[in-house]
Amino acid sequence: MVQTSSLFFPSVSFRIIRSSLPPHQQVFRFPPKANKVDIASLLTGLYGLRITDIRTMNYNGRSHYETKSGATRRTKAAAYKKVIVTTKDDFEFPPPVSASRNGAIGLPPRIAKGAPSIKFRHLLPEPDVADPSLDAKAGLSATVQQKPIQ
Repeated sequence: MVQTSSLFFPSVSFRIIRSSLPPHQQVFRFPPKANKVDIASLLTGLYGLRITDIRTMNYNGRSHYETKSGATRRTKAAAYKKVIVTTKDDFEFPPPVSASRNGAIGLPPRIAKGAPSIKFRHLLPEPDVADPSLDAKAGLSATVQQKPIQ
């Protein structure tokens, strides 16, 4: 008889948070009901971490007031548990998800602060070098010449 090991996938969603801690410590955000044993087994199973210490801190969700059509009501964000995990080895963050791996659509690239945004692209002068591939991407025909706005 062949022995097979069964896998248990809990319905827990958690986040990895980048922090300024040393490389052998990581910060995660878990639901408040997760305990240290569950956290250790989940992280060991998923990332193969050799965990030496787990510290947890519970946070209440922030509350704020929301006004909608004249009525003011108090809303509250979800509570969470902050977990600091100390491992024997340094932790390497998993690579970012790409569209080729699972079909997800990636976020657009960030625009540097002070750089012109897409909304104001019509105010930018045209480049000096005419590249036919740029015209094809922008939907412009090669015969139409655009003048820069002054």
